[in-house]
Amino acid sequence: MSDKTERGLFESTMVRLALALLALAAVLIIVGVIYFLINRANRNKPLEVDSYPGATQVSSEVLSEGFDHQQYKSADPIEKIEQFFRGQEMECTPQYRTVIEQPGQPPVKEGHLYTTCVLDRSGWGVTQYTKVQIQPEVDDGGNPTGQIIIDVQRQWGE
Repeated sequence: MSDKTERGLFESTMVRLALALLALAAVLIIVGVIYFLINRANRNKPLEVDSYPGATQVSSEVLSEGFDHQQYKSADPIEKIEQFFRGQEMECTPQYRTVIEQPGQPPVKEGHLYTTCVLDRSGWGVTQYTKVQIQPEVDDGGNPTGQIIIDVQRQWGE
């Protein structure tokens, strides 16, 4: 008979290491699935953005499941309203009627038409964004009324 004794299958260092790695992989997969499901659930609701303080709501409607629309008015300067939404991590892009490029100088921008601010957290196969359009209100003759229209559209869901 041999002096060596046979070790059991689970007494092998390599087998123990392989089982430990397999268990770790299973735990990571379970955590990953839970993380994925939580992130999808968090994006399956409207993306909240604060309303501009002092603005008067003039309309609110649910256009379909996962899409709503509100409209507000304010007498504050458009720059102040834009700054408020920029402060909420929104990307804002102003549009002008005329932009004149000048070599070596900033462009001359005239006739502010509107500013669009967007916050988009879409991901994990789910849409979730808020778009705010800020524009001066004009009368039937195209003259500014002194009011600013704040148009908020939100979309969310699969």
